[in-house]
Amino acid sequence: MTNSNYSEGSPWYLKKGWVYTMCLITPPIGLINVLLNRNRLQRDEKQLYLGIAIIMGIFWLLKFFPFSVSIICAIVGYLVIHMWPEETE
Repeated sequence: MTNSNYSEGSPWYLKKGWVYTMCLITPPIGLINVLLNRNRLQRDEKQLYLGIAIIMGIFWLLKFFPFSVSIICAIVGYLVIHMWPEETE
């Protein structure tokens, strides 16, 4: 089973540890990274990273907005990510 994150030729921003760090510490940057590189990641990895980034993004939103605004933003973000067109190769 080949994994794109363990190959020697993958860039630093696609390595497993860096993607986790970006999704946990800076969810907006992690989301952008995963969405821009969605063709290079496997489906399971992509879903895991997006899930982590969305959950951490909700916590970020709770710091800046009231709870109801955070929930609405999380639902809209979830819908946008799952309706994002998948590119087939």
